Amino acid sequence: METQAQVETNEKNHHESGLKHGQFYVHHRNTDGKRVKLLVNPLSQEEIADGWSQVLPVPHKKSTIHHFSVYLSQLPPHLWNRVRHHTNPEKSDTYHVIKDNIYTYSVKVSKHDNEIRKMYNLVRANRPNLEEISQQFKLLQSARVKGWVMTRAHHLMHPSKEPNESYIFHFD
Repeated sequence: METQAQVETNEKNHHESGLKHGQFYVHHRNTDGKRVKLLVNPLSQEEIADGWSQVLPVPHKKSTIHHFSVYLSQLPPHLWNRVRHHTNPEKSDTYHVIKDNIYTYSVKVSKHDNEIRKMYNLVRANRPNLEEISQQFKLLQSARVKGWVMTRAHHLMHPSKEPNESYIFHFD
């Protein structure tokens, strides 16, 4: 008989591949020239906020396609230009599905999406206006909005005090 932890782990794995949600393998040559198989995890919201982007493999017949159901504030920045409203009123609770190689995203509509878009533009500005970011952050925080957009705003408002730690943000 399986323990509760084993059941939960098995439910999170993809049945065919044994991978957890969002994971995939890549083949890489190490410094000795030997080919190794590496397990890659999806980026966390913190990593996305820090400016990381993930290069995903092109899907093929044996690829496991991972589906994420997220809010706009959690959608990776390189996909924001693909957000489109449904014209079908029956699907008004989500935007069109966004495909990114082996990842697909269902983006749920929220009543705070206009404010999230404003925050997105504020945190991506060349010269971020910290006063506006702070005001927008308070508004979205009171609405319990989470995701990389909020984390990025927090990092801008409260830069790290560690002398060796610096954040480099670069979004294409």
